Amino acid sequence: MPDPDALPPAPDAHHHHDHAGGGPLTLAQRHAHEAQTYDHMAAELLAAWSDADYVVDPRRIPFANREHVDFLTDAVARLGPLDGRRVLEVGAGGGSLAVWLAQQGAEVVGIDVSPGILDVARRRAALNGVADRVRFVRAPIEGFDPRAAGLAVEEFDAIIGNNVVHHFDRALALRSIGELLAPGGVAVFCEPVLFLPEWTRRARNSRLVTRRFPLHTHSPDERSLDGHDLDVMRRWFGRVEWTPYQVLCRLQNFVELSDGAWHRLESVDRALLRRLPAARHVCRLAVITLADPRIAEPLNADSLNGDEA
Repeated sequence: MPDPDALPPAPDAHHHHDHAGGGPLTLAQRHAHEAQTYDHMAAELLAAWSDADYVVDPRRIPFANREHVDFLTDAVARLGPLDGRRVLEVGAGGGSLAVWLAQQGAEVVGIDVSPGILDVARRRAALNGVADRVRFVRAPIEGFDPRAAGLAVEEFDAIIGNNVVHHFDRALALRSIGELLAPGGVAVFCEPVLFLPEWTRRARNSRLVTRRFPLHTHSPDERSLDGHDLDVMRRWFGRVEWTPYQVLCRLQNFVELSDGAWHRLESVDRALLRRLPAARHVCRLAVITLADPRIAEPLNADSLNGDEA
């Protein structure tokens, strides 16, 4: 049984575009779909796992799989020293990263929209002896209010999320993150990106291609981040930086690579990105660092309806 933080593709997720009424999902519909997906996964895990399956090794970042090692190591390093710091994990899932952060001495809050998957996270925290240093709250980042959730903290020294921003309403979520970040704090996110022309996205999502190579999605209308999304981030943050990862490894989107093939391609990608800066624009993933929140601006009607994502 897989770790919920590894998050395999949701069955038939890419067929839900034709929901009742058609068109993009509203923010509430997206949250409901994600909660349903992960609640189902959580029920299977809670029924099948033994106590040993919940154990997190404090000596090693809990990578969901081989693909996460490079970029999640980078993301965690960008948080700085963890001991005694207040950290928010957005999209905490089964809690493995939140628990590991607590093991390093951080005071952690993890939020997610799935109550079921947070039951997995709470059990993991208890079995790893850090239930006193990590709290899990059912809440979307777009409207998360720590005080309303009964927490004794209003701001966080660091915020982290792994493969979550591309699920959000960008403007609502980024404004919220800026408001939650303490002065001098940093928010770090690991995200799938696609900076190629829009026709490449349409081709990848076409029925002809997806019949042979199904989309690895969990929300019906999720999409990799692009240059427009970075522009939205710059609206809300004075500092927006991104570090690219995985170029040739994008093949993993279409075929399952063996460990040997994966590691060889990843090694080539490291060299390629180091020696050919332009290659960053065809990368598969990026670690995005946000700091220096800007003063909150009014949001337009499209954002408030959850249509910006």
